[in-house]
Amino acid sequence: MPRKRGDIWYARLQIKGRGVEVSLGRGATRQDALQLEAKIRKDAVAGRLGHAPKRTIEEALVKWLTGEAKILKSYQNLLCKVSAIEPYCSGVPLHEIVKVAETIKADGIKSGLKPATINRRLAILRRVANLAHDQWGWLDQSLGQRIKLLSGEARRDIYLTPEQASNLAAVCEHPRVADAILLACMSGLRETELLNLMPDHIRDGCIFIKVAKSGKPRLVPIPDEALAIPLPLDITYSTLRTYFEKARATAGLDHVRFHDLRHTYASWFLQSGGNLVALRDLLGHSTIAITADLYSHLETSHLKQGVAAMGKMLRREK
Repeated sequence: MPRKRGDIWYARLQIKGRGVEVSLGRGATRQDALQLEAKIRKDAVAGRLGHAPKRTIEEALVKWLTGEAKILKSYQNLLCKVSAIEPYCSGVPLHEIVKVAETIKADGIKSGLKPATINRRLAILRRVANLAHDQWGWLDQSLGQRIKLLSGEARRDIYLTPEQASNLAAVCEHPRVADAILLACMSGLRETELLNLMPDHIRDGCIFIKVAKSGKPRLVPIPDEALAIPLPLDITYSTLRTYFEKARATAGLDHVRFHDLRHTYASWFLQSGGNLVALRDLLGHSTIAITADLYSHLETSHLKQGVAAMGKMLRREK
């Protein structure tokens, strides 16, 4: 029931066992407070009965791209993935997002797309569905968990040799993209990190990444050859992709993606005697588990040491 304190009326009621009190400000009447209470009750009941405002998948994608996704280092890459699924989403109600995901999955399989490619697109819809339910209040049901990714996603273990990396950069028609290729192999930086590099990011022979994908800053020591590359690179994501794809075709490396240069850096580091803990910090992974899952099969130094120790034990016994 409404309550008046001084010259101000307050709407007062219980919603889901919790007390709610809203001031109507000066000049309002008891009748105004009663009407507000009725509206609050109606809105609360409508919410419980599943009458959330109607939204489209397009609206959800836009909200995600202009919000959470905007600060991600892979933003430009995400835009490409969203453009691939956008034709399926135009004007479609948000509550049909699972049906749209299944259509994208079926069409992807029919057209011969790899499971990894299809899964990256489905993962975007799953994230948007989760946010729409958990944070935005746009969905009354949790639909994200019903968007199932494809199984059998092949692991990418593609690493370039130093000769392949040098040749890839040499045949690149754009000199700054060639610099980006070499710098990626010598630093392990992500595409967007490379594109955003400025001269003041170089400190005492290291690249300083203020905000990494993990949310933590990191320092990446680089060799003199990398320090000699002038910054900024002054190229766009589109330019990088266009000339990298031309270069890989010329070099006979059509299967190589730009992100594989980051994996190449990791493989070179471990083959040179580095360890997974140091690699975690250099790559900016949030946990050692991520690093180990990706690269533990490349770390052979501890295996060789163990085998050598066994040999010494046998020799002592003999």
